Amino acid sequence: MKSKSEPETTKQSRRKFLASLVRTAIGAGLAITGGYLLLREEPATLCPIDFACSRCDKLRQCILPEATAFRIRELQQRTNTKSR
Repeated sequence: MKSKSEPETTKQSRRKFLASLVRTAIGAGLAITGGYLLLREEPATLCPIDFACSRCDKLRQCILPEATAFRIRELQQRTNTKSR
C-alpha cells in the first residue's frame, strides 16, 4: 500500500498525450495567427490629398488604383508627345 506522503504519479496514455499535444499545437497556432493579424501593418489605403495624384509626392509608391491609372496615363502622354 502506498503511503500518503508519496506523490501520486499518474501515467498518461499515449492517446491522451497525443490529444493534448494536438490541442496545444492548435491553441498555439491560433494565438500566433491572432497576434499576427492584430499586429501587422496594413498599407495606407486612403489618399491624404483627395486623389490629386499630380500634386502627390508619394505617387511612385502609391498602391491605389487611381494612382496606377494616373501613372499609366502620364506614361502614355509622354510617349505620345515624344513620337510627334
